[in-house]
Amino acid sequence: MLPLNSATYQFHCSNCLSNNDINNKDRETIICNIINNNIPEDFYKNIKWANLKKQILNYLEKLKPNYKKVECRQKGGRKYKYDFDIIFDNDKQNIYKIEWKNNAVCINDTPQFVSPMKPSQYMSSSYEKYYYDNWLPKLLDNSNFDMPDENDYMKQIHSTEPECIKSIQEKYYKGSKQSSKFTNIQEDIDFYRKSNSISKNSIENFIKNTDLDYNKLTNYLLETQKNKYYMLYKNGEIHLENINTENYKILSYIKESNRYVATTQTGIKLNILLRWKNGNGIAYPAFQIS
Repeated sequence: MLPLNSATYQFHCSNCLSNNDINNKDRETIICNIINNNIPEDFYKNIKWANLKKQILNYLEKLKPNYKKVECRQKGGRKYKYDFDIIFDNDKQNIYKIEWKNNAVCINDTPQFVSPMKPSQYMSSSYEKYYYDNWLPKLLDNSNFDMPDENDYMKQIHSTEPECIKSIQEKYYKGSKQSSKFTNIQEDIDFYRKSNSISKNSIENFIKNTDLDYNKLTNYLLETQKNKYYMLYKNGEIHLENINTENYKILSYIKESNRYVATTQTGIKLNILLRWKNGNGIAYPAFQIS
């Protein structure tokens, strides 16, 4: 939790919740504290704080008109597929699952609404095994790195920092200008670029020869999205969008380079992108669905 009287808290609100430098977890903490009435009244003398509280209260009223009491509990992380539990009038049998999305008016504005881990379970073969056998050796060719043990690799690759490729991951970030570990050494930059190129080629070749198990993916989407409501924030306003499950029942799909494009029961197109979340070709392969 952020200290309620800290300058940091004041900074967060003065920039409104749209500032990209603000961590999502901090945004969620602010929202939860407002709902739970844990913010000192003096804060609301600031017009931005006052407007933010008004927007949140309007959102809650749309969720549950004429409620008497409300409680917010932060969730999030890999265990949960949403950010808050909202409980009205102590009714713990009807908890509202809320997912926060910044800089969006509707779900279609967001870069992704869900990111399933271990994507190979939704495809006809294992991308992780394919990458280990066919592309990781190319990445490590002419380098000082040895191939990691296959069993270790397959067990650890879905973590953000797999121990078996720790030094390889460090090398990757040393070559990335966006990383705090950037060295500006040409050898590191070349490794970074090589990893990105190999990742792109591996994904395109894999998808070309691999089918999507869209029935299994549909079941995942229905399970994670049911009873979920979105809290969408843009330009100082908070919007409510709830879920039509028909939007997630996949009927067919086509392949486009690094993604599957699925058509749902309502005619909506879902872009199912295969990507690496912690370094291209390095760690944590997942789907990004938007």
